[in-house]
Amino acid sequence: MKYCLNCGREVPDEDYVNGYCVDCFRKLGSPFAKQPSIEVKVCSKCGSIFYKGEWLQENLESIIRRHLMETQGKYLIGPAELVGAEPVDGIQEVSRGLYVQKWVFNLVLNGKHFTQFENNVKITVTKTVCPRCTARASKRIAALVQVRGLRASAIRKDVERLIESNAGFNEYILDIEDAQNGFDIRFIDQLPARKLAHEIARLYGGHVRETFKSTRYDSRKGVWLGILTLSVRLVDLAEGSIVRYNGELWVVKRVDEKGLHLENLASMKNITIPLAEYWGDRVSVVENYYVKGVYEVVAVDKAMAYLVNRESGELREIMLPNIPFQIKQGDYIKILVIDDKEYVVKHTD
Repeated sequence: MKYCLNCGREVPDEDYVNGYCVDCFRKLGSPFAKQPSIEVKVCSKCGSIFYKGEWLQENLESIIRRHLMETQGKYLIGPAELVGAEPVDGIQEVSRGLYVQKWVFNLVLNGKHFTQFENNVKITVTKTVCPRCTARASKRIAALVQVRGLRASAIRKDVERLIESNAGFNEYILDIEDAQNGFDIRFIDQLPARKLAHEIARLYGGHVRETFKSTRYDSRKGVWLGILTLSVRLVDLAEGSIVRYNGELWVVKRVDEKGLHLENLASMKNITIPLAEYWGDRVSVVENYYVKGVYEVVAVDKAMAYLVNRESGELREIMLPNIPFQIKQGDYIKILVIDDKEYVVKHTD
């Protein structure tokens, strides 16, 4: 048991704080060993804040709050634990580069007693220009994402929407330019470029290859600096492409992050195979085939389908077992010739 220096009451250890009982400490004591303070760099161009080794797109108050929580052992007395902090008013300038802001500190004393104290937080601000804005102004490229493939032009708008909706990508891009068989995205930072390249590959079915070209050696950091090129090669297959896989012929239904969605030309069986099968050269494109014609089904009996090509007037009869799907009068089918063999497929155009 101990005695409060102010009221003289005898109190147990858990109610004794820096010479006072809890009630008197709330009135007369202070939980602060020194004034809380923080030093930050602020970019004069974009307003980002340099804290703990990185430039952050956050408001200053959220960074101050994080700093107060992380460094409380430096400015609070031992019995006090900070559980929350909120600003009371706005930031006020004291002198050039020096500011103060009043905060309320939510504390727990001796792990038991909740209380609140107010104090000014000293904020030292150094104005500078962040590396991102410096690179943007100088047009210095740190990374280049090259998207190539038959479907590159078709997905460009989707990729641009992905970039615009994600500040982690958008803020680091210099520009997007057309290129042969695709488009290029120039970055001022390598990390977001690498993230975007792999995201494009995941969403649209692709493979990423990295190369690095050094331009100079940074002796201070002990690293080579240069341009990172990330080549995103898209699967060169479109909906309707004919491919050969495991010795059978398939039509490509779609390509996405799950893989290649295929339909068997002979049985109409549907499967999905991983993109690794394509990149491992186990899927080959059938190029030497032609469309013999598009036919309307004019009649169907128990054994036969009767067809007419409305363009040429040609009449065809095909036995139902040779058509791997259900048909009815009025449907349209397409006949493909591959390796001198005819295949009947659904006509969806």
